[in-house]
Amino acid sequence: MRLEVIGLYAKKLELKLNNQERSKMAQCAGYARFVDNYGLSMVNGTSGMTKVNKRGQEVSLSYALRILEAKKVFTDYVKKQPEYVWTSNYSSRIYQSAFQHLGEAFKRYKEGISKYPKLKRKKDRQSFTVYDGHGKVTINPGKKIKIPTLGTFRLWESIPYTTASQTFTISRTGEKWFVSFSIEASQLPVHPLLDERQYETFGIDVGVKQFASITNQELGNSEVFSIPDSIKIEQLKLAKFQWRNRNKQLEGKGKPPSKNAIKYYKKQALYHGRVVNIHRDFIEKTTTNLASKVKHVCLENLNVKGMMQNGKLAASIARQGFYEFRQRLTTKIVSSGGTVVLAPLWFPSSKTCHNCGYINQELKLKDRTFDCPDCGMRIDRDLNAAMVLSQYGEVNQNARG
Repeated sequence: MRLEVIGLYAKKLELKLNNQERSKMAQCAGYARFVDNYGLSMVNGTSGMTKVNKRGQEVSLSYALRILEAKKVFTDYVKKQPEYVWTSNYSSRIYQSAFQHLGEAFKRYKEGISKYPKLKRKKDRQSFTVYDGHGKVTINPGKKIKIPTLGTFRLWESIPYTTASQTFTISRTGEKWFVSFSIEASQLPVHPLLDERQYETFGIDVGVKQFASITNQELGNSEVFSIPDSIKIEQLKLAKFQWRNRNKQLEGKGKPPSKNAIKYYKKQALYHGRVVNIHRDFIEKTTTNLASKVKHVCLENLNVKGMMQNGKLAASIARQGFYEFRQRLTTKIVSSGGTVVLAPLWFPSSKTCHNCGYINQELKLKDRTFDCPDCGMRIDRDLNAAMVLSQYGEVNQNARG
């Protein structure tokens, strides 16, 4: 049976590097950062430039055209200057990808998804991207991987199967370097379901107090998932570390960071990396657990950006990782033959009674119990929202099918 290709999925593996290879990766990341900052400076410097359109009117240059002009200047002029002769030591794929990423950053800014791009610093996340200009390259099983224009490197984790990819992104988290690449995945054949409940649509409500509540009104099955305490403990350690070093002069004006500052940034990166790893592990295990139990779910489309405006809850909301959870769960359920229904952005799942449909506009965020003034139903707020989402998903699933 021929399987249908449904999309690209990312694979991220840790590189096993020696000191020379680590230095090489850091230099490539520094080159990408230099190109990104140069392109951003050029875009900012050409904000007043205009062009004449077909109607003879003067219009401002778009961000895409400014980035294109910056790339031309960098290629035809900057790289040929004596003080920038060192740029020829690095793959041209690095600076071409850097300009591409800058264009994507401005596109997200125009769409209102992210803020205006800022200049990158050495202490920020280090990463760069390379690709093969001739198309996809084969990635063989084993503990080695060949990265275009860079060479062959060892891996800590073995690649279990043969695959192919064209673009490779190398990034640094703490003191560890990773390589990520996209692979094509096919829809998995749907096997006979042993549990009848997998045919039902489950509603999943995410929140701050409880990470996720999942339930189905017809079957009455419900389950609650909480963020592990280890994430809060590690974040507390990071906060204490930053507080103890609050009076240190980490950066001088116009001067490179001191040796103590470099040590501080490295240790801080370790704390951040530990938090990220614990959170990623929790998301992967939770979504895998859910995808193995249910095949049809309904999720709410949260306005996370708006929720972050609440200063008292911003840190907790950022820690939850709602978007990552939705993406990973959707990928796993759809790839296993299931379906995901997404409720509208302002769907009142928390304020709607699952029993009679009454919408309680007086319900506040601090109210953790839903009391319906119409039918007298009393239930946990999150479980009620999950049941309402289950009902919404069941109706829309049947209508779509």
